Amino acid sequence: MSLFVQLLLNGLVAGSVYALVAVGFALIFGATRHFHIAHAGIFASGGYLTYLFSSSIGLPAPIAAVLGIALAVLLGVLMVRVLYVPLNRRGGQGFILFLVSLGLLTMLDNIFTIGLGAQPAKPDLGPWFTTVQPLGAWSLTVGQIVIIVLALTMFAGLVLCLDRTRAGKLVKAYSGNPEFFEIFGLRPSVVLTLVYAVGSLFAAVAGTYMASDIGMQPGLGEQYFIVGIMAVFIGGIGSIRGAFTAAMLLGVLQNLLLLYMGAGWTLAAVFAAFLIFITISPEGLQTLSLPSKKRRLS
Repeated sequence: MSLFVQLLLNGLVAGSVYALVAVGFALIFGATRHFHIAHAGIFASGGYLTYLFSSSIGLPAPIAAVLGIALAVLLGVLMVRVLYVPLNRRGGQGFILFLVSLGLLTMLDNIFTIGLGAQPAKPDLGPWFTTVQPLGAWSLTVGQIVIIVLALTMFAGLVLCLDRTRAGKLVKAYSGNPEFFEIFGLRPSVVLTLVYAVGSLFAAVAGTYMASDIGMQPGLGEQYFIVGIMAVFIGGIGSIRGAFTAAMLLGVLQNLLLLYMGAGWTLAAVFAAFLIFITISPEGLQTLSLPSKKRRLS
């Protein structure tokens, strides 16, 4: 029983990281229907840039983390403003934008691998990050507790903003009917910038945590992106709440599977469970179908 609870706690930590990636992607994909695979590159950028500022330049850990996350968010904004929006104006949609996004991911991976090497890039955020906090018979590090709290806080803040602020209502309006903006003379680029900035923030925070925990390395962003995608489809396309819930469940499931199999098999088992689930229920946890012309974020 003690091992079960500890794995459950570890699953909440993993689920929190998956949730940050999934919610960020769900926001972008739900609003734009753009399969922004470079989201994985933003995840990696948060970790690599924090490492660069803390270990290579020598900035204090809090400043390095803030700068790393901020530049990763700026990178996501530049992607949409410099590439996606101009391409969309010229009729580039769907597969064209996907190819551009894939190219950006490949470029980022190569730049960081060549510049920093293939060894794990692990920024030192200070002794507090690895300090063990007893929780009765179980324990988590302070860093693990922080990422759980951050994931819950950021998710709740996003939901509140989408439901109660003017910016959130504009995002929902755009996701439901992009043509509305053109008809009434509104600027879609402003909404797109906001959506990609917030989505990138979620990914960058997750990447910075993982870099500080195990070290950022080539392919790690893609691994977490894949699980995030599974959570988005399980939760239902366009559902922020569904993506968060599914991501937390996947994190818990992956860790509880350690009771029955080795760590190297858990991700494959989770993916197999996803295939079974999505075959039985293609719409995920949502019972409402979300056709492209009436898509709404929730």
